[in-house]
Parts: sequence; structure tokens; C-alpha cells
Amino acid sequence: MYEIRKARPQDALGITIVNSFAWRVTYTGLVPDSYIDQRTEELLPRMEKTRQGIEQGGHYLVATEENTVVGFCIFGPERDAETPGRSEIYALYVLPGYQKRGAGSALLSAALGALKEEGASRVIVNCLQGNPALRFYQRMGGKTIEQWSDDSSGFMLSGDTLLFELTE
Repeated sequence: MYEIRKARPQDALGITIVNSFAWRVTYTGLVPDSYIDQRTEELLPRMEKTRQGIEQGGHYLVATEENTVVGFCIFGPERDAETPGRSEIYALYVLPGYQKRGAGSALLSAALGALKEEGASRVIVNCLQGNPALRFYQRMGGKTIEQWSDDSSGFMLSGDTLLFELTE
């Protein structure tokens, strides 16, 4: 059905388009429209940043169908590093028409597997309040360990941090 593989530099545009479209569909009403519009307007610089991340060895996976990116996942060490040795899923987005068809589950499973191979035993995901993906992460085994708030984008965001325990 889907090919799950490491992203290549030429996947950067597809990843950025999936990200922009998924943000527009998922976060409308949760974050200001102006913020979503700005992300769309900055498509080319964001694509270049994605390409650089892939070229520099970042952990990017894509789900493709007929050689077209329909979803992606970015992961690595926990960004805030509050808990040593903990890893993080930074982003996981699937085009709305492909959601609930296995692409997200395959991407998350592949990312968790790669992190486990690297020695991770605990992986977090931050999920914005109101994001329907919260139920997806819970079904996949994530447990809410804390709630958070952040205003670094110029407006207040809140959500849940979920933890995946990677056991033998």
C-alpha cells in the first residue's frame, strides 16, 4: 500500500506541501489564521530548510503512494532535553485523504523502531489541544504524562505530552 522509507532531498517539496495542507485542515480554529497563512506563504524557504535537514542527516521518513509523498515523520533526540536519553517525534503529518488508512500508523511504528534501534527507551510526542491526532497517539500506545502551555509564537498554545515506552 504505502512505501515507508527515509526521505531524500527531492522529497522536501512534498513534505512541505503535506505539512502546509495538514496544518490548514487540522489547526484552523486552533491557531490564528494569519499564522497558518504565513506558513503557506513561506513554502519555498520552508522547503529549503527541509531539504537541508534531510541532507544533513536528519531523521525524516516519508510515506509514499505512486512515488508521491502522502505523509512524513521527523524525529530525534528530545528538543528540550529535560529528560536525558529521551527521544521525540517532532512532526507526523498525513494528507487528510490518506488519514485512517494506515500511513500514520506505519510512519509512527517505523520511527519508534528506528529510535529503539538507536537505543531510545522513551519517546515523547507533543500534541496540540484540540488536535484529533491525540486519539491516534493514544491508540498507538502513547500515555499522557503532562499538559503544557506555550506562548513563544505570539499566541497561547496548550496541549498534551504523550510518552511511548519502548520495551524489549
